[in-house]
Amino acid sequence: MAERRDSAPVIVLLAAGESRRFGGIKQLADIDGETMVHRAARTALATGVALIVVTGANAGQVGAALSDLPLHIVHHAGWADGMGSSLAAGIRYVVDRYPQATGALLCLADQPLLRTACYTRMLARHRQKPDRILATEQHGVAGPPTLFPQDCLTELMHWSGDRGARALLRRENDRVESFTWQGIIDVDSPDDLKLARSQLAANRLD
Repeated sequence: MAERRDSAPVIVLLAAGESRRFGGIKQLADIDGETMVHRAARTALATGVALIVVTGANAGQVGAALSDLPLHIVHHAGWADGMGSSLAAGIRYVVDRYPQATGALLCLADQPLLRTACYTRMLARHRQKPDRILATEQHGVAGPPTLFPQDCLTELMHWSGDRGARALLRRENDRVESFTWQGIIDVDSPDDLKLARSQLAANRLD
């Protein structure tokens, strides 16, 4: 397991969805010889911060794909209730197991092109301004990866249904700080997966 560091944020990787739009187990899709969920987890772990992965649909297979990595897996039986419910399950684990954590960095298993440098920059900013909400902006909309400070965790741990973190971002807009990363692709369909693979190959040639 990753080293326990209560005085730092914890990363929560959401990998609980059924991926109906994708037409298969999206978390296990191959990205450069590695499952997408493994790539996302490995990238997050490279920050040196403790990592929690929330599983739901296909939990056995997704968990098996992560068996070689030093992380905590939280199986959320209520995953079908929506992303808000899965998010809350991960935050409850943070509050229970890391009571002095300074925040939670929420990220998704279906953003395979994110690099560790993206997370480390957000974590560094959090150390400077621990009360800020740090969000990633895509097409003018703030979303994950998102780092919520400690005072937001009590609310997030009680979320349910399909509510994502954007509702809280809108309400707390005055203290949201946005980051923009090049080449972020959310893999929701087979075409998105093809695009991600193509972009990864192009980056390798640069």
